[in-house]
Amino acid sequence: MNTQPPVLVLLAAGEASRFGSLKQLALIDGEPMVRRAAQQALACGVPVIVVLGAGAERVAPVLADLPLQMVVHDGWRDGLGSSLAAGVRAVQSTHAQASGVLVMLADQPRLGTALLARLLALHARSPTQIIATAQAGRAGPPVLFPHADFTALAAAGGPHGARDWLHREAARVLLVEPASYGADLSDIDTPDDLRRTGER
Repeated sequence: MNTQPPVLVLLAAGEASRFGSLKQLALIDGEPMVRRAAQQALACGVPVIVVLGAGAERVAPVLADLPLQMVVHDGWRDGLGSSLAAGVRAVQSTHAQASGVLVMLADQPRLGTALLARLLALHARSPTQIIATAQAGRAGPPVLFPHADFTALAAAGGPHGARDWLHREAARVLLVEPASYGADLSDIDTPDDLRRTGER
C-alpha cells in the first residue's frame, strides 16, 4: 500500500542546443522559465523534485529559496530518458511510498496548474493507470505514472523520455485533453518559440 502522495518531477536538465543559451534561465513574464515552472509545480501541493544537469551551477540559485528538492544529474547528455530515470530514482530514495510520479517539463512555461490538478485527481481515483496529456491523439507530458512503473522508469534512457513505455503500456493509459483545462503545451526550443510565447 502506497500511502504517500505522488511526487512531481520537473525535468530541467537539458542543454538546449537549439536555443543557443541556457533556456532554463530565459525570462517568461520577467522570471526565469525554470522558476516559473517550479512555482506551477509547487502550487499542486505535492513534493517537487527538480532534475538539473546542463548549467546546474547557474540554474540552482534561481530555485534555492523554493521548498523543493534539487537533483543534479551528471548523465544529462544521455538524453531525456536518462534525466527521467534520475528523477524517479530520487523519488524512490526519498519518497519510497509515493503512489506515483507526475513528470513535467521545464520548457512548457505556460502550462498552468488546472491540468496538473486534473491529472492528480484522476490518479487518486485510478491509482494503477497512467494518466497522460493528449497531444494530437498521442500520450505526452505532463504524465502521471503509478508506483508500479517506478522500476521500469528508473532504468529508462535515450532521447525520448518515457515514450517507449507509454507505447508499450498503451492499454493502461488514460488521455486527458489539455484544452479542457486551459493548458498551453507550447514548449520553448528556440528563441522564436520564446518570442511567440511572449506574444501570447
